[in-house]
Amino acid sequence: MKKFVFLIKLSLDSIRDTKRIIKYFNLINLNGYGIILKFFVIRFFYSIESIRSKQKILLTNKIEKNFFLTEERFDVDKISKEIDNRGYSEILKIQDSFIENFKNHIFQSKNIDVKIEGIEKSKILKSEKEAISDYFLRLKKLKVSRLTGTINLNENSLLKDFLLSDSLVNLAKSYLNTKDFSINASFFISNPLQIPKKEKYKNAQYFHWDNDFKKFFKLYIYLNDVDESNGPHIFIPRTHKKKLPDHKLCRLYSDSDIYSSYEESKKFIGKAGTLFFADSYGIHKGEAPQLNSRLLLNVHFGKGKILYNKDDLYFNEE
Repeated sequence: MKKFVFLIKLSLDSIRDTKRIIKYFNLINLNGYGIILKFFVIRFFYSIESIRSKQKILLTNKIEKNFFLTEERFDVDKISKEIDNRGYSEILKIQDSFIENFKNHIFQSKNIDVKIEGIEKSKILKSEKEAISDYFLRLKKLKVSRLTGTINLNENSLLKDFLLSDSLVNLAKSYLNTKDFSINASFFISNPLQIPKKEKYKNAQYFHWDNDFKKFFKLYIYLNDVDESNGPHIFIPRTHKKKLPDHKLCRLYSDSDIYSSYEESKKFIGKAGTLFFADSYGIHKGEAPQLNSRLLLNVHFGKGKILYNKDDLYFNEE
């Protein structure tokens, strides 16, 4: 009986989410009408752990050099196995010389979204000469708790070069076990403001899990220092493979529920340039900032072709 009730709830959730997300991201214009069935299949069938877990990683025996990183070697198999085993990788670091370029590039984006009504986009774009600290302060005065924007990956940039470097392309091939995948790059500015639960809900600052592709992983890069005070990313280990029965629906969950249900949690803190990979089918959240703002670059690598934005990139080696 419990399994039957779960499948009914999953069916209703899948229909609701397919309608909502296809409309919100205008997916038909970007992908054609076939996206309706494709997306429903993902939301329903690939919410079921036993189906998703049939997709195995492909070990490549490749160790790459990546001049963007402080580490001399990028061991594709090691990182792929880390994500596969516990849901996330060890922390790596972008070289300091590239951090400023990445920040300057993302602030050129005009494709932004603010999770609050009544504010004109033109008034919240960062001006060219405005210091980032002043920009964060201005956003806080405007009561903007979170601002998001997508980055155009169809234009040449150092960031695009990094995302299409041999290291990351081979990691995508290994973890997704495919030669074709979609890439979306977005940035998030989260500010320390007292906000109602409804706004926190919109900001995805409750525990949740994602289900956007049959298989996918995300790259997170902190572009300013992140400690306990400004919204570290938190991941519940191994929930990308197995969740408790109460958390198998793609919804938001309270801190008390998650922390009382699982023995471990991984909190990512680090200096600007800190990066890590995670399979966000696992339970995770971004902590709400308490004292300082957080600037985060979030990149997804998804199996197959699903474009969520006109700025997305589809990689197909064949």
